Amino acid sequence: MKAGRLVLYADLIIAVLASFLFTYIAFSIPSEFFPSPLTEAYARLFASLLLGISTALTISIASDLWTKAAFRKPTFLRRFFRPKPMRSVRPRVKPLSEELSTRFVSGNRRLRSYAEKMSLGVASDILRAGETLSPYRLMAKHLFFAFVTLLLAVPVGAVLAITVHPILLFVMVLPAVPLAYPWLKLRSVIGDRKRELEDEVPFFTVFASIMQSVGISLYNSLLMIIGKGVFKQIEKDALLVKRDVDFFSKSPVEALEDMGRNHPNEKMRTLVLGYTSEWRSGGDMSAYLDAKADDHLRDMEFRWKQYANRASDIGETTISLLFVFPLMILMAAFIFPGQALVMTSLMLAFIVPLMTVVVFGAVNGSQPKTYDLIRGDIRLPAVAFTASLIISVLLQVPVWLSIAVSLAVATALYGAAVLLQLREIGALEKALPQFLRDVTEYRKMGYDITRAIIRMSEENTYNPVFDALLNNVAKQLSLGVRMAEVEVQTRSWLTRMCFFLLGQVVESGGGTARCLETLTNFVNQVTRVKKEAKASMRLYQFLSLFTPIGLSFITALMFALLTAFSAALVPGAEAGILGEIAQIPQALIEQCYLLVIVSSICVALLSTKAATLTAKNTLWITVNLAIAAGGIALSSQIASLVMMSIIGTT
Repeated sequence: MKAGRLVLYADLIIAVLASFLFTYIAFSIPSEFFPSPLTEAYARLFASLLLGISTALTISIASDLWTKAAFRKPTFLRRFFRPKPMRSVRPRVKPLSEELSTRFVSGNRRLRSYAEKMSLGVASDILRAGETLSPYRLMAKHLFFAFVTLLLAVPVGAVLAITVHPILLFVMVLPAVPLAYPWLKLRSVIGDRKRELEDEVPFFTVFASIMQSVGISLYNSLLMIIGKGVFKQIEKDALLVKRDVDFFSKSPVEALEDMGRNHPNEKMRTLVLGYTSEWRSGGDMSAYLDAKADDHLRDMEFRWKQYANRASDIGETTISLLFVFPLMILMAAFIFPGQALVMTSLMLAFIVPLMTVVVFGAVNGSQPKTYDLIRGDIRLPAVAFTASLIISVLLQVPVWLSIAVSLAVATALYGAAVLLQLREIGALEKALPQFLRDVTEYRKMGYDITRAIIRMSEENTYNPVFDALLNNVAKQLSLGVRMAEVEVQTRSWLTRMCFFLLGQVVESGGGTARCLETLTNFVNQVTRVKKEAKASMRLYQFLSLFTPIGLSFITALMFALLTAFSAALVPGAEAGILGEIAQIPQALIEQCYLLVIVSSICVALLSTKAATLTAKNTLWITVNLAIAAGGIALSSQIASLVMMSIIGTT
């Protein structure tokens, strides 16, 4: 405990010192310290951003230390005031915000009436969100916050409107924020619950279908996934169903119906309500689940194909925009040099990042989820980025080249580890259909699943990654570990799900060849659809490499043209607009090159997100940065040679 508090105090000191340092860089350091005005502008901008982060960290750490100190008695007092051996029925320490807000609102008749009316409005949203909250306590808490904010906002808004500007009267509407927050938060949770289950439901339906074929109901299938960490989103619904049965004395059918009626996901709702209808009517529930599994598989196949087409269209449009927009800005900057720096700054600060965020959100929203475990360590890339940036500044390398080199080093280190993980997942999913076929064949020959896996680890060969995983599983089985308790340490969610299902089949005493055929066919079709969707987007990913080449060459060609124009002007003559164009400030050159670098990074980020289903594979950013930096250096020489040949022929 003492060591933890010492670490917090050390973090607080570092955050305070960093805040003073960034304040000095942003506001007090003289301009003569920087090599160029552009470097000064970027340094002050980054220092301002870091100042906000360090200030927020300072406030957060200080509040944490104050909170811990407020509930901690001094040492000499603890020696005299020891806790009594008998415990009180009511808790001695209660959350201040919950208790105070609820007591305050409940003590006022009018506020209590408002809280009760608002709680009726959010009760259905709480059920659809799958949250275990009290609607009245939730709305009482936010109504209390709104009341306190109203007492502060009205006088502050009036004073600011009188002393500063009348537009600051909008401060008075701040009490509406705590009132609107519960609805917005619940709507967001409902949307997340709806989207996150979309890609788990097909696999869970296959699992429930196989379990139903051996006599295990859907309710028991839900109980079997609790605590396993395979179906993480459906597991929350399983906990709600288990709560209704264990604590509210509902039957399994009633609990499933309540969950289905309030569920925001259409697939899960129709699956559960259709199953309960078959249950009550005495229908064939196994045939029903088989049919639903086929429907969900076709729907998932359609979603993958639709995503591939949509991602390709979005990718082509994005590449065109991120190529055409910078090109238009560069041309306009050279024609209107007075507004050149402003236009390129707006492009760098707002247009390109905003366009990237919008397209990234569209791709991420339409992208099927895979739930694979892909992790990257940011510490080493951050150190490498900082060291490269410091060395570049000390060597007085241009700003655009410093940023390109530093980001290339950081993204290469980060993306290398992620690429190895993606290849590991790909190798596992490539061997998985053949493995399941072999398990099915061994089962037809009379082997049980446990013996079949042990025998296959000795005789069969798939690929080095899957062979190592299979040997690990076989060793655990040979030592007497039950199939359902085997630890399958893999990053592939599909592989983890298949081994989990095999373990549950063994535990249920089933494991017929028909069950294994169903699982094999499903996994085979899933891997095929994913492979086809990814292959269709490879062309778009390679097309993104054209952006840094084209932008760097056109930028260098424009510089060469302007240089030729300036040499052709008669000294002392009135140059007009040509004379104005020919005078290219160095800051404009730096910003144009930086625009090429930023556009290349954004295109690479979007292409790797669309093609590899994750933005963590940053090696494509490294490749685009290298092409952009090399293209800027080489295209300048090529453009000069082209202009010399043109001038020589004329």
